Amino acid sequence: MRLSQHIRFAASAALLAAVGAVTARAHEPPLSLGFARQAAAWRSLTAPAGALPPAAFALSSDTLSFRPSIQYEYWDSTGHEPLEVAPVRVSYESEASWMRAPMGDQLLDHPDPWMSLHHGRSQNLNLVLDYNRSDLVRYGVHFQAQRPQTMYPRLGAKIEYATGRKRTLYGVQMEQPLLPTARFVLGWTAVRRTDHSELQLVDDVENSLALLLDRTDYRDYFEREGGSVYLSWRVPDFSTVSLHARRARYRSTGTSDEVVSWFNLQKPLRPNPAIDDGDANSVLVRLERLAQRSSSSRAGLYHWIELEKAGGQMGGDFDYTRLLGDVRSVLRLTPATTLSLRGVVGTSLDGTLPLQKRFGVGGVDGLRGHQLNDFTGNQVALGQAEYTMGLWGMRGNGFEGGLHVITFVDVGTAWDNPHNRWDPQHQRFASDGGFGLATNEDDLRVYVARDLTDPEAEFVWSLRLRRPF
Repeated sequence: MRLSQHIRFAASAALLAAVGAVTARAHEPPLSLGFARQAAAWRSLTAPAGALPPAAFALSSDTLSFRPSIQYEYWDSTGHEPLEVAPVRVSYESEASWMRAPMGDQLLDHPDPWMSLHHGRSQNLNLVLDYNRSDLVRYGVHFQAQRPQTMYPRLGAKIEYATGRKRTLYGVQMEQPLLPTARFVLGWTAVRRTDHSELQLVDDVENSLALLLDRTDYRDYFEREGGSVYLSWRVPDFSTVSLHARRARYRSTGTSDEVVSWFNLQKPLRPNPAIDDGDANSVLVRLERLAQRSSSSRAGLYHWIELEKAGGQMGGDFDYTRLLGDVRSVLRLTPATTLSLRGVVGTSLDGTLPLQKRFGVGGVDGLRGHQLNDFTGNQVALGQAEYTMGLWGMRGNGFEGGLHVITFVDVGTAWDNPHNRWDPQHQRFASDGGFGLATNEDDLRVYVARDLTDPEAEFVWSLRLRRPF
């Protein structure tokens, strides 16, 4: 079994044990599937390799590995027998690994990753488990049914229970292809979910472990309830362009007073901030492109760009126009080195952004030498670059060494412009940099970051279970 699988299995088991203890203190939630059965399902998902059920989580690595390529003839030391030696080429360990910004409701997988990851299966069932300072323990199930490249509808559904708020949450998304090519799709969604800012990208497992082990929550929460209808067009070699009509009700969720952490108990728990409660009626235009990791020199350019107009003739409690773009790429420089790049631009074009729609940077997702949301405003600009290099050359039968060394730099800020103008030329940008080490599968990373503009700044350490971008 690979190191990344051991790490994820151990993390999952630790998280399950911890949230199980916390949940035991709460009342039994009103779900037909009790926590004990979900825990048993979770343990089955975290069993050793070979015991995983067909519907278990797909574990894929996005790390460089070396595979045999063209054969060359070499002579042995006697000069008599020709030897075949396989040189190596670099490729990702799983050509089915996809890069996607973790934004949106995440109820339906994109058809391309679905086909490559699920190998013809039309259904998938996963356990949902999260631990945060607002919901306390949130658990449930996530079901998907889809047959891409057919006229069959695609369905994603999720039901969860938040023990800290004693609240049942749900999400349903259905898409109906309009043509056999599935490039034109009509869809609708209905959700009640615990949400957070799009720029807070730490996933559930990593954030839950941070709260358990370090009494740190990397996200701020609010509840969003509502629905939308949309029309989507998959433009080949460009993007998936979609037009959405959405109605959403936003509610503050507060902070649970039963948060349990194992260490750093003296560390104050940052309160979950309130938002501007109310209804938003909006129209959105969204462009999203995924890129498949590959052995090519450029592993892909992918993006999430969303323009939202709320209020006006549509009514509601908020009136604003907001644009957010997140563009990323990975460049293969040599067989053992990569350069990962990310750029974020956000702006309020009109009106006043409610608190839940304002931009914030700082923390492990950007400006890693600062604290969470050290910079906030109705405008944002952020650039990040990571250079990753294998510590060892090609070893043994053609595999890379066990560790990567990382150097990175983050530059950006968020600010307020009362006239809703994006004016980065007048801003003073923060600059953070540092180093890190990663396993050869990039599923365990240790970073040390520092504010490069402050001579007296302290070093900030962080442990990650995934690539930051």
